[in-house]
Amino acid sequence: MDDLTFRRRVYEDPDTLDQEILDAAAKDPKKRLFLQQTRQMNEQLKSAVNVPVPDELAHKLIWQQSTDHYLQHKRKQRWYVGLAASVALVTGISATMWFMRPPTQLHDHALAHVTHLSKEIPRAGYQENMEQVNAKLASFGGTMKQPVGDIKVANFCHLQLTRSLHLILDTPTGLVSVFVVSPGSDQQVPEKFENKIYQGKSFYQQKARILVVGDKRANLEPLTQKLKENMVFSA
Repeated sequence: MDDLTFRRRVYEDPDTLDQEILDAAAKDPKKRLFLQQTRQMNEQLKSAVNVPVPDELAHKLIWQQSTDHYLQHKRKQRWYVGLAASVALVTGISATMWFMRPPTQLHDHALAHVTHLSKEIPRAGYQENMEQVNAKLASFGGTMKQPVGDIKVANFCHLQLTRSLHLILDTPTGLVSVFVVSPGSDQQVPEKFENKIYQGKSFYQQKARILVVGDKRANLEPLTQKLKENMVFSA
């Protein structure tokens, strides 16, 4: 796949799981870096539009726009749509600047991923059963011997280009995410990591890497211990 086609398809859907795109990125370091940075930008845009904004800020942004085209459409579009489009345009023009940035780490992607947990939770009262969870864990060579809590979601996802299983548990201290990373991943993850909102812990279970991420005020140790005791992976 040539670079122009690859970039166009990644711009159209940064979160694509299309195998052709993933294979092209795996073979070409430049394509892989471009995909990583575009996904990071996409996560930042998603986070930006979810940040509470003072009512007056929208009027200030509209006032600063100087083109007639924007003025004609300002009542039809919310301010953050214009902001996101402007950021996307600037990023597209200056894409080479992103290549100069160091690639983000696996735990950074995990922290960014949990920003949108509420959108992944299904209808009230739903809970994944052990059979469903173990069926998905089996693709990682793993199994859950005993329940570790109220698992609301068990979905496959990608952290950078690394395939993982994302479990979302409802705990006494709030929603907690567990990422099971493909065995054999050479990504180095610190045992503890955090940002301004979330904290995380990581550990190896046989050959698999497990990341546990929750609110900064949450006590992650009880769930981490249960995972160590009940999640088993074949050698």
